[in-house]
Amino acid sequence: MGYFSNGSEQMDYEGEWCDRCVHQEDSAGHGCSVMLAHWVHASDECNNKDSILHILIPMREDGIFCDKCTMFYEKLPEVK
Repeated sequence: MGYFSNGSEQMDYEGEWCDRCVHQEDSAGHGCSVMLAHWVHASDECNNKDSILHILIPMREDGIFCDKCTMFYEKLPEVK
């Protein structure tokens, strides 16, 4: 599962994926439920092989970094 060992690693991930995703923040200012679940439950669930967190933000094949969130949906460009 995607596990962020420190704040810098999480910020890098958010810059690569979350900042471009429609789920990052809705019109009411609510944040992403996937990231919230990882913040709250990652340390408890990281060794639970059946945890949904392993599916939501999987590890890349190299086993070092997190791969794209399965809920990632790219924002459309703003129309001016």
